[in-house]
Amino acid sequence: MDDVGAGEPLSRAAADALGDADALRLLAELVAIAPTNLEDPLHGRYEKPRYRRAADRIVRAARDRGLATRLFDPVVDGPPAPELRGIPRPNVVIDLDVGAPKTVLILAHYDVVPVPVEQLGRWKSPPHTLTYRSNGRLYGRGSNDDLGSGVVASLLAMQRMAAGPAPPANVRLLACCDEETGGAGGVERLKAHDEALPEEDPSRFLRGEVALIPDGSPHATAGSSGLVFLDASFGTVPTLTETLRYGTTLIALHDLAKTWKSVYRSPDWPDHGAPEPVVTGRATLTKFDIDPTPAVPGAAFVVAAHAETDAANQIAQSVTVVFGGDGTAVEAAVRGLEADVRPPFTVVPAAGTALQVPASARAVQVVGVSAHGGYPHRGANPVPECLRLLELASRAGRISSDHRSAATFSVDLRLLPEMELAAGRDVVLSTLRATLATSLPTARAEAPEIRARGGYHLSPTHPMVLHLERLCADLFGAPGVFGEYGGTDASSLEGLRTPAGAPLPALVFGSMDRESHIHEAEESADPREIAKVATLLERFVREG
Repeated sequence: MDDVGAGEPLSRAAADALGDADALRLLAELVAIAPTNLEDPLHGRYEKPRYRRAADRIVRAARDRGLATRLFDPVVDGPPAPELRGIPRPNVVIDLDVGAPKTVLILAHYDVVPVPVEQLGRWKSPPHTLTYRSNGRLYGRGSNDDLGSGVVASLLAMQRMAAGPAPPANVRLLACCDEETGGAGGVERLKAHDEALPEEDPSRFLRGEVALIPDGSPHATAGSSGLVFLDASFGTVPTLTETLRYGTTLIALHDLAKTWKSVYRSPDWPDHGAPEPVVTGRATLTKFDIDPTPAVPGAAFVVAAHAETDAANQIAQSVTVVFGGDGTAVEAAVRGLEADVRPPFTVVPAAGTALQVPASARAVQVVGVSAHGGYPHRGANPVPECLRLLELASRAGRISSDHRSAATFSVDLRLLPEMELAAGRDVVLSTLRATLATSLPTARAEAPEIRARGGYHLSPTHPMVLHLERLCADLFGAPGVFGEYGGTDASSLEGLRTPAGAPLPALVFGSMDRESHIHEAEESADPREIAKVATLLERFVREG
């Protein structure tokens, strides 16, 4: 196993597979910078500590390759935006201007999801050190999503086009932030900047004939899911009974969402667990927290609980539950969970957790299978199973149902590509609030517009789509046109137009194959596939 990190010797095999040692070094440095993006409104956490370092490194890499580069940070360069909380959010604009009448946009993002405490023990190498292994893959957070598939592959393609014959179109790469949490300080701010200018103004950022988005699987994708983060809390401190009832209500939202069926084919059908041959709506309860309370003697009760993830778009591997009370009562509660748990879930002593476990308490974990929040069928979400187990324990009298502690939830809601935001978010919110009004009047449900966006859809027979499909079939062996479960920045481009007045085509593809484990432990990329993304970008521009 060869470690590839900033300042360390590069693996010749990895460099040969990617085809460019400098590109490999750049990817290693960006992974090491770790430009994580955490937004948790329910707990007042907005953490983007290394955005500026990542943006500066991308700027330096672009300029070293002879490309014109500038930064746009809406906190500094835009109108007042208190919702951005004064946190720097630089976006990198990189141009290869050959004086052509047309422009191809490439839209990538450099922010990555955090690595939660629970994941650390499941990484076989440090998550923020790019590591090349004997199976030919590069491991590290962001190695694929989207530092490898997006930023590095795009810069490599632009470098090649700049060094060779002039391409028939100008190329602009937008390396944005905030994609993982809805694009508020990234592409959404670029779009807001443009909307304040005349349509023909050349200083618009998103001005081009087509947008290529290397942030997906090795397929031509014409439709991208919309994304809504739904935050759930209480106006008063709830009992455990109320908390469990709210969680069950949120789980039931999936029954509504799954009735939505897209016209776009699913790339996960039938061999990767997709529920339908087409993309469907999804509502996934990802985050669940019960705030810690002091452990006291007496009947067993829940001291704290935490789904071991920091990102609302990530299904945790496990949920930690901390029990307090008399030892005998706690032991009976734990034995009950172990007896009631259903496969594929297990109940085990707590290992890695973000919770502080008091010496007088006992912590266990309900363990499932982690997955990207947009692809719940690829995992086994432990949150619903944990709530079911606690409900059984409460009804059996093994734990106190009256104990009060603050509780919060988050739901990752995915809309169909052809759905406008209001058609999904507002329907779900109104349905949920109507239920809560009668069953849990102190419960709250919010879906801030700053963290939500509708879907994006384009005809599968659009000439640009067919051009991309031919290249994906040729380079990746992946024919066909599909929709995207995960949702990308394509959603933010809905409604934009080309300089000629036609709808702006946004095309998604990338190097995220079945072994990539996006957002999970052991995220990885095949460097040969990253190289293919760069080749596809260059061929799309030159042959388009």
